[in-house]
Amino acid sequence: MTTTASTRAADFEGFYHAHFTGTVLLVYSFTADMQAAQDVTQEAFARAWQRWHQVSGYHDPLAWVRRVSINLTNSRWRRLRTARSYLDRQREEHAAEVSPDHVAVVAALRRLPKNQRSALVLHYLADLSVEDVAQHLDAPVGTVKSWLHRGRSALAGTLMLETPEVTAPPAQEIRDRGQARRRVQLAATATAVVVAFVLAVLTVTTPTAKPVVPALGTSPSAALPPGCLPGQIPVDLALPDSESQVLVNVFNGTKAADLAENVSFDLRNRKFTIGTIGDETEHRDVVAVLRYGPQTVGEAQVLRAYLLVEPVELEFDPQRTTADVDLVVGGQFKQFATPTEMRQKIAQLGQPTLPPGTCKR
Repeated sequence: MTTTASTRAADFEGFYHAHFTGTVLLVYSFTADMQAAQDVTQEAFARAWQRWHQVSGYHDPLAWVRRVSINLTNSRWRRLRTARSYLDRQREEHAAEVSPDHVAVVAALRRLPKNQRSALVLHYLADLSVEDVAQHLDAPVGTVKSWLHRGRSALAGTLMLETPEVTAPPAQEIRDRGQARRRVQLAATATAVVVAFVLAVLTVTTPTAKPVVPALGTSPSAALPPGCLPGQIPVDLALPDSESQVLVNVFNGTKAADLAENVSFDLRNRKFTIGTIGDETEHRDVVAVLRYGPQTVGEAQVLRAYLLVEPVELEFDPQRTTADVDLVVGGQFKQFATPTEMRQKIAQLGQPTLPPGTCKR
C-alpha cells in the first residue's frame, strides 16, 4: 500500500471509530432494533469508504454518513412492510432469551413519536448534549427540550434507559465491504460498455432497417396509419398490461446520496423492470421528470400515476425510438403510491392524450 493510500485508510479508520457508535445509536433511535442499526451503519460507512476521496473533502462528512444511514433505514422500513404478511406465516423460531426489561424498553420506545424517540436515544444513550442533539436532528434547541420532556413523561415511572452494547467491526472489514461494492459497480459498468460496443459494431455492419417510428416530417403518407396526416408521428397510447412491461431508467436529480438506487429498489418491488441507474448533473426541485417517446406514452402514464402527487414534468421526445421511460427523481419526491392509489390516479388521469405533432397508431 502506497503512502498516500495508507494515509487515506488511516484517515477513514479514525473517522470510522470516532463516529460508528453514535451513528448506530442514531439509527437505533429510528428502528429500536440494534442488529438492524448495526447492519445499516456498516453499509453506510462502507459506502463512505467507497467514495472516501470525495466524502472526506466535504465540510461535514459525518452528515453524509448520517443521511445515507437514514435513507437506508427508510428503505428497510418499506421492505419490512412488503414482507410483513409473508413473515407472519413463517414457523416459530427459537431464539436466545431476551431480558423482559429490554423488551419493555424497546416496546415503549416504539410507541413514542419518532422525534421524541430520537431525542431520548441521542441524549441518554449516545450521551450527546441537547445542543448536539438539536444539530443531529436539525431542530431548534427549545424543540428538542420539549421532545425530551414529553418522552421522559411518557416513560416516567415504568422504564429506565440503559445504553445498548455497540461493537464496531474492524475498519478493514468495512473497507473490504466498500471495495466489494465498487468491484460490482465497475463490473456492471464494464459490461454495459462491452454491450454498447457490440451494438455499435452491429449498427455499422448491419444494413439499416426501416425505422419502426418514422422521423418527424419525413414519413410518406402511405406508411402512416389511418387518420394520421403527413408529418405526424404515430404513437402507442395503450396502457401496459402489467408493471413488468415497463422498462424504467432511474436517475437521481438531487444531491441526496444513493437516491436512484433506493428508488430503483422500490420500483422493483412494484414489479417494474429497471434499466440504467445513474445521476443527473442538473438538480430539479420537482417530484420527478418523465422522458419518453412514441412507443411508451402509456408506460409513462402508469409511472406518473405511481408518483401520485405533482409537479411531474413530462418531456416527450418524438424522435425517441427506444421502448423505455427515463425517471429523473426530483427534490420533492417522497414515496411511490400503493397499487390501489395508483389505480385511483389512473382513473383520474384517464386515457393518455396525444402529444403535439402525433397521431394514434
